[in-house]
Amino acid sequence: MTAPPNPRASLKQYYTSARGLITAVAAVALPFASKVVGPDAGSYVFPPLGGMDGIARLGLVLLCLSVSIGVYFLAVVQPRKSSSALIWTTILVAIICLIAYLAAYQRFVRRIDIPAKEATVHVSIGYRRTQFANQTFDSGSDWEMLEARGTNEEEIERLWAVESVIVARLALYLSCALTTMSFLFLFSFALAHDMSVQTACKSDSLMT
Repeated sequence: MTAPPNPRASLKQYYTSARGLITAVAAVALPFASKVVGPDAGSYVFPPLGGMDGIARLGLVLLCLSVSIGVYFLAVVQPRKSSSALIWTTILVAIICLIAYLAAYQRFVRRIDIPAKEATVHVSIGYRRTQFANQTFDSGSDWEMLEARGTNEEEIERLWAVESVIVARLALYLSCALTTMSFLFLFSFALAHDMSVQTACKSDSLMT
């Protein structure tokens, strides 16, 4: 009598399958999706982080790939009998993270139009102005200061305390990353769970 086939797909089989490949591509593409859409939409997909942008995107790629691998072990290696609680908990986490991201975006991201270049620039600022900014602009708005001084990193750090800029950008990045990872988890888990169920069904049919 032959032993029943192992219904579990290996990690290599998972990532060479259509479902696994889609999750891997999504994990790599999501952090760079803002590069291929317009500046307005792109700033929502991934916030402007100034000098932190490059390392932040790379870090998000690694985090998303980690989510994809974690989903494999959760849905394929040790599949849960009931996934409803996990799915609803993840949805709740995604909603909370999205709300936090929108709040941080509203507070720390400014959109500046440059009519001479017919362009729009999005920048992230801090929450505490420098003494120079208070003396020069008094009660002027953030937009007035940026339009007067420019949107490069040197001017932003001249107008807002460096520590406050760092904290603001970390808040933007963390809330954006957690939102992205939550929705990627839902998407990947659904595909991996479906693959696991189909593999188990095929195994059962071979045994009968």
